[in-house]
Formats: sequence, structure tokens, C-alpha cells
Amino acid sequence: MASILDRYGIKEVADVTFYEIDSNGQPGKPVLYLDTLKVSTIEQTAESVDARGGKGNPKLVTWDYGKEINVTLEDALFSAKSMSISLGNGSVAMDTAYDIERVVMVRCTEAQKLPDYFVADVYANGGSERKRVWTASASDMPDTDQYVALASSGLTVEAVWDEAGTTSYASYAAAASSAVAGNKYFVKYKAKATSRTITISGDKFPGTYYVTGDTYARSDVDGKDQFFQFIIPKAKLTAEQTITLEAEGDPSVFNMNLTVLRPEDGDMMKLVQYDLNAPA
Repeated sequence: MASILDRYGIKEVADVTFYEIDSNGQPGKPVLYLDTLKVSTIEQTAESVDARGGKGNPKLVTWDYGKEINVTLEDALFSAKSMSISLGNGSVAMDTAYDIERVVMVRCTEAQKLPDYFVADVYANGGSERKRVWTASASDMPDTDQYVALASSGLTVEAVWDEAGTTSYASYAAAASSAVAGNKYFVKYKAKATSRTITISGDKFPGTYYVTGDTYARSDVDGKDQFFQFIIPKAKLTAEQTITLEAEGDPSVFNMNLTVLRPEDGDMMKLVQYDLNAPA
């Protein structure tokens, strides 16, 4: 049997599960499982006040108060659910017929004529390959899979603007009739898509969850790993979030910061080292 004085090292990141908290303060259904974390950090802090007196005014008695436990999770990947939990109230709206709006730019090469096509990311069969959407007569469309006719693309041209943004046209053809050679034009179109929408509003903030994290602790005697779990009965997810989009450097990571709250029984966190019993 292991001794409570046996020593272990901890290095591996934890897999973390978020649960709803029911009306009795107990864990309900799981709402999020994170097994792609890069960092999982637990930090405990507290304040103190001292009684001082005597020659030199040294510290005589110290009182600790204001204990805080903060947990930082850094995830290499995100899901719609993890993003909604960290940015709002955890809800994700699903829509199988969502109208997504996009804008592309075309250049007029000769007066009163726009290019016969524009390049779009969305087309009839729902793929993401960039296709040339043919706007001229279908009979003139090149016989190649690089092109798709506007009528069968699933796209709807909403409007076309000139490069100054001062004049709009109701259709691609209307813009072409008065196009100026050398100028660029903005083409706004809609495409049908299946969406997962996270709405961030001023009155919705991240919630409070029951959280567990599972990792390993390695013995300094035999080098074997044993299970190690932290349990947080009541953790408030803070509202700070940063999403970095950049062309160079490492991929963006997604941070979730938790402040541990005191539950009714006063136990803010449990750290459990355990061995699974072999089947009888």
C-alpha cells in the first residue's frame, strides 16, 4: 500500500469535463469535454494581515484571509460549444438553411462590361472549393469544372457597388451597363449554408459549472503513472477572451479562465490521487 509520504511528479496536462450544476448544488449532465488542452494550471492565492509590536515592530501573529483559487485552461482547438461557453451563455443556434452574406471584388477591364464571372467560396453542391460563378449567357460558359452557372450555383446576387461605395446596382447586369474601365466593383451575394451561430450579447455572460480534471502523477520510485484528479464543485468561468488571427506564428489558442467559488459545504476543491481496483 502506498504511503502518504510517497513522492510523485506531475507534468501531463489534464482532460477536463464541465457539468451543469443542479438545484441541489450537485453535478448534472456534462456539457463540455476538453481533451486537447495545452496547459491546465491551478493557482491558489490568499492575503494576510499581521499583528506587530515590540522593539523593531516585528510580526507577532499572522492571519490569512481572502483565499482564491484560479484555474487556467489553454486549448489547442475549439468547438462551437466551447466557444459559446467561454463567450456567452453556452447556447448554440443550429440553422440548416442559413443565408450567409459574402462580398467579392471584380475589376472592369472595358467600359460597360464586367467580367463574365466572379470567384466565390460557395457553390451549388455546398463545397468550399473556389469556383468561377458564370454570370453571362449559360451557352457561352466554358465546358470545365472550374465554372458553375449563377442560376445553378445556389447564390443570389444582392447588390453591386462601385469602388467609391456611392452607387449601388440591383443586379450584376445593371452594374455592367454603366461600368467604368479600370474601376473595381463590390459584388454582394447570399449563399445557403448550414450554420452554428453563437450570439454574444451585452447581458449574457459565462456561467458556473462543476468541473473535473484528470491527469497522471508519476512515482519517483518505480516511474509508473497513477491517476490524479481535481474536482471543483463550483467554478465561475470569467468573461475575458482573446481570439488571435494572424498570418504567421503559432496557431491561435483558446483560453478559459475559472474562478473557484465556495460551495455550501465550504470545500472549494479536492485533489484525488487514486488507483483503480482490479476486477474481482
